[in-house]
Amino acid sequence: MFTIPNLFTSCNLLFGCCALVSLQKGNAEWCIYFLVLAAFADLLDGFVARKMNKNSALGVQLDSLSDVVSFGLVPGMIAFGILESAHPAMSWIPFFAFSLTIMAAFRLARFNVHAGESLPYFTGLPVPACGLFFAGMLGMQGKFPAAESVLFHPFFFLGCVLLMSVLMVSRLKIIKYHFRKSWMRQYGYIPLIGAGSLVFAPWIGAGALSLGVLLHVILSLLLPDHHFKRQHT
Repeated sequence: MFTIPNLFTSCNLLFGCCALVSLQKGNAEWCIYFLVLAAFADLLDGFVARKMNKNSALGVQLDSLSDVVSFGLVPGMIAFGILESAHPAMSWIPFFAFSLTIMAAFRLARFNVHAGESLPYFTGLPVPACGLFFAGMLGMQGKFPAAESVLFHPFFFLGCVLLMSVLMVSRLKIIKYHFRKSWMRQYGYIPLIGAGSLVFAPWIGAGALSLGVLLHVILSLLLPDHHFKRQHT
């Protein structure tokens, strides 16, 4: 039960809880930091489990439960706050934000049901990507008055919420990275995505997280189907 991979998973859950507390206290910056830390912990738990041959059914369930909090509930609360400030007269609209939480739970439940299957790609947008996308949106709030009229327009932002919700439970093939593959073959897209995000980081700050997620999705859409089959070989 108390294995090293599960320790990393527990850190994911802890950081998610810290992000939620930071958000409720109005500290957006620390909320973003904790979400990024949660994403790193989520990345490491699976990697460590495979390296130590410590994969377990308990670990799969614990990982998904932690992800629901860190990358389902926290993004839902971020989106709720933004929609609430944008729609003060329409108090029911912000509750659409929790479609993120619900769809994240559905996606993770689907993952758990098919946990024994090994696919060379993600089916639908991974929930950590959704969490990082809204962490980036939170980081841009109040910093770009010229762009806020578009980015945080009630209907545009609500569209982003619904789009991310749908992407999580979609059958879209999303690029998946494997540590066991060679760098240039398996990680060749990371420098492209990272560079595309970092180029704008000095101007958009945490918004680079949102940009990175968008680039990831766009690249996945542009790649031909045979690329995903070749990844598996």
